[in-house]
Amino acid sequence: MSSSLHLCLFTAESSYLVNGLDLQGPIFLHEPPHRVEFSNNSGGLIECSGHGSPPPEVEWTPIPPQQDMVFQLSNGSMMFYPFTAEKYRHEVHATVYRCKLRNMVGTVLSREVHVRG
Repeated sequence: MSSSLHLCLFTAESSYLVNGLDLQGPIFLHEPPHRVEFSNNSGGLIECSGHGSPPPEVEWTPIPPQQDMVFQLSNGSMMFYPFTAEKYRHEVHATVYRCKLRNMVGTVLSREVHVRG
């Protein structure tokens, strides 16, 4: 169990029974770490996944401004492509991101992820 503090944007009661369906607010299965460092030669990966009913959507904030340098995988993880020194962008490679899980019951935000590429 993670000892981090999460900002919860749904009510304290996170499980509901509606029309025979068991609805559950999102919870992290894999919350990203507080700090991620990677080489420009290798690129990097930040994992983020969760569970809920219905399954939560995963999105990252802020949305990286240059989509040719970073890509969100179908499992919710964010992948940073390898880059040359000339392609380094502070707003992509040295910033703070947060992973957001959202479904119809609620939303949770991860801890801040300080990225340094």
